Amino acid sequence: MARHHNIPEEDLPSQSDRERDRLRIEKAITEYFSRGGSIQRVEADQRVNAPSFIINAEKTALLKAGAESQKQKKANALSDTELARLLRAHCTAGSSLFSAAASLNQTRKRCEAIARRY
Repeated sequence: MARHHNIPEEDLPSQSDRERDRLRIEKAITEYFSRGGSIQRVEADQRVNAPSFIINAEKTALLKAGAESQKQKKANALSDTELARLLRAHCTAGSSLFSAAASLNQTRKRCEAIARRY
């Protein structure tokens, strides 16, 4: 078994290919300049602007907490009797208690308590 792969020479770019590419790029640049274009060189370590956005962890946490509290308010909007009626309908149709709770956006514990009570 050979230790090194045999790389065919035609796969590697030849010097003439590189020269042809360099000439093509130079020609394109001169055409661009002749049409009135200009190039501004920027060093690799220079920045044009400040970062485009800043993430504030405190505001993100507040937004998530607000969304969760709204979801809890919406989830608890159903009265116990309404929830019992809907759970009974879902379970009669063949859904499990867990899938019925998920489809009604209710917690599993609340649905289990309602199912035991009614």
